[in-house]
Amino acid sequence: MSAFFWASVAVGLLGGVLGWNDLLEMYQREPSIAAMGFGSGLLIAMWCISLAFQLLFWYLIARKGSNVMRWIYVVLMAFGIISAIATIGNPAMPGGISQITSLVSTALTALAIFFLFRPDASDWFKNKRQVDPATFS
Repeated sequence: MSAFFWASVAVGLLGGVLGWNDLLEMYQREPSIAAMGFGSGLLIAMWCISLAFQLLFWYLIARKGSNVMRWIYVVLMAFGIISAIATIGNPAMPGGISQITSLVSTALTALAIFFLFRPDASDWFKNKRQVDPATFS
């Protein structure tokens, strides 16, 4: 699970860096954001908050075995998957490298979620049997 999770985070960050100008331009075109004077600072803050939540989910799921957080993660990522698919062909959204990395990151997240429901992972969440902690690394 963790390998796909971390790959998803890395691809997402890479996409943000490579598509920085497109993302910044998209946010600056939004009238409500432009009126408040937010720009790159808002984008950086959103990335930091997003990364903090991803790290929190990873810690609570992979290290603490929180079944509740596993399901919250699944529901939030389902909305993310739907959102990523909905952006395909949307002219208001950045295309190119931003869209490609978003879709790759989404696919990696879906794979990570798949591994959260393998029998050994499900048993670990239910505390039925001892699982090697390296399984989630």
